[in-house]
Amino acid sequence: MVRRLFELKVTLLDVEPTVWRVMTVSDDMPLYEIGAAIIGAMGWHASHMFAFEFEGGRYDIKFDDEMDSEDSLDMEGVLAGDVLSTGIRFGFQYDFGDDWWHEVEVVAERPIATGDKPPRCLAGENACPPDDCGGPPGFEAMLETLADPDDPEHDEIKEWLGAWKRSVFSIERANKAIRKAIKAYTS
Repeated sequence: MVRRLFELKVTLLDVEPTVWRVMTVSDDMPLYEIGAAIIGAMGWHASHMFAFEFEGGRYDIKFDDEMDSEDSLDMEGVLAGDVLSTGIRFGFQYDFGDDWWHEVEVVAERPIATGDKPPRCLAGENACPPDDCGGPPGFEAMLETLADPDDPEHDEIKEWLGAWKRSVFSIERANKAIRKAIKAYTS
């Protein structure tokens, strides 16, 4: 059987300017590794849970405890080739507290060629918001505080953000972060 490569466009919802990535994954990648790859490509720190929402249901990681949702399916054992096909769109949720939602579209599918090394980020724009900033509403409030040097929390937010710049995106850093996130979620 010929292995396939899926090209995904991932767009963070409810944030302006738009934060997006184009990335590749292989058909034999487990769904949880695709989630980790998305987290890395976007720039999240791989420190929170995540889930996928397809038309056929919600997939998350099952722990056999009170945190498990009865309405969700276990992503364990589910491969990209089981759920992805060209043209479909699905939701990806990162950090159930901050509630970051992404729209993912499968924009292309082709046989894997020599030299393809999925998962890989191919393009993108803008930095993703920092982890633990309170989701879209908290991010907007943070940006307002950052824009007002007279705000009493301005210096604290600026220090917390460090070198973070809203318009900065690096494919090289995204690809390193993909590998790091996969390792974090699979170790």
